[in-house]
Amino acid sequence: MNRGVVAAGLTALATLAAVVACSKSSAQSVAATSVDDSPQAVQAPMDPMEAEAWGRAQAGADEDRMRLVDLVGCEGLRERAEVPARRSTAIRAMSFCPDFSELPWLASVATSGHDDEAADALDAIVDQAARPRRPTDAEDGQELFAGCQSLLDLSRSSGQPPARRVVAVRALRMLSERGCVKRADIPSDLDAKN
Repeated sequence: MNRGVVAAGLTALATLAAVVACSKSSAQSVAATSVDDSPQAVQAPMDPMEAEAWGRAQAGADEDRMRLVDLVGCEGLRERAEVPARRSTAIRAMSFCPDFSELPWLASVATSGHDDEAADALDAIVDQAARPRRPTDAEDGQELFAGCQSLLDLSRSSGQPPARRVVAVRALRMLSERGCVKRADIPSDLDAKN
């Protein structure tokens, strides 16, 4: 076989592989950080069982939101939250996530989301932080530290509403036991004065 043809074929394959790898990584990073009001990605259609679970979780109690987490997982909640009509339900269901994989996303909603969504996100973070400490996966460690840093930034920002900052401080105090933030770094200027 001609060496020129083989070289051209290998070059074309390498270029195709680079394009595919690049498009995957940029799509994943955009999806992971997007908190926008319009769906950016085409979502897979829901099957009837998932649609029913979302309906129950939206109108139901905590047990329904727990079932939704079991069915779609925490990453699935975040992906479906790209649709504004589902965002509040997804955020409230994240209270029951068994890990901190979505903590950075919740912290970004707490910082820049609408008031109701920010309050729900902070409540979900507090609920997760209140759970007894258990070993976390190494992958969760990165998200835990990233989320704690975002909450610390929120708690220190004088431009944020005091109500958000107070709940962020509360969550950080609970999360400090997990080693993601030093207790001394958490602001105390919002503590009640006697």
